[in-house]
Amino acid sequence: MKVLIVDDEPPARDRLRQLLDESGEHEIVGEAGNGREALEVAARTGPDVVLLDIEMPRMDGYELTRHIRRSDRLKDIPLIMITSRTGEKHRRYAMGLGRDR
Repeated sequence: MKVLIVDDEPPARDRLRQLLDESGEHEIVGEAGNGREALEVAARTGPDVVLLDIEMPRMDGYELTRHIRRSDRLKDIPLIMITSRTGEKHRRYAMGLGRDR
């Protein structure tokens, strides 16, 4: 499975990469530090799934989700938001935008 990791914190990206590498079942096709960069990488690499943070500069995870869901090419890619925001309000908002997990 081809994975795109999107998080503005390098240590968080490193940890996700380590977890995915340990599983041996995933190919990391790209990493991005913000939503704008992620859109470019996703268009270029065609990931099977995107792991993304909510709070990022330039374009946050919510806005990135909206862009991906509006894209004919990317709209069916599963999106998994990884965040410390666990409140029901954040969960409902993300689900309403089209995130998968």
